[in-house]
Amino acid sequence: MNIWRVVASIGMCIALSGCVLGSGPCLWLQVRRTFTGHVHFQDFPTASGIDNAPILTLDKTVYMYSPSHSFHCLALNDAQLVGVSEFPRSVGENSRISVDGKVLAGVGEGQHTRFVIDVINVSPLGPAPH
Repeated sequence: MNIWRVVASIGMCIALSGCVLGSGPCLWLQVRRTFTGHVHFQDFPTASGIDNAPILTLDKTVYMYSPSHSFHCLALNDAQLVGVSEFPRSVGENSRISVDGKVLAGVGEGQHTRFVIDVINVSPLGPAPH
């Protein structure tokens, strides 16, 4: 009977690996996804002055598997938006938006958050739900 408990425990560990209990599976980097949240423009000091970068604060925390940072899943709450040259006119500070893009590890110059979203499309959304 004990062998079945061991087998069940191992099976449970394998089934739950890559998951954050209560939040679902860890997401992989460089896979196209859609994220929603509020955009904020933050200033970051650089060697050549100030970099004003758009930061997306997600509506719901997601977890990313990023071997370059850790072998565990890491929380993604805020991500810098890169690759976007111009926002729609209706998108300003604290606007609620939907972003279609790929999450990458923020390791390059000018990337100020742990993760960045390489933006494919930005769409404004209605006001935030209360």
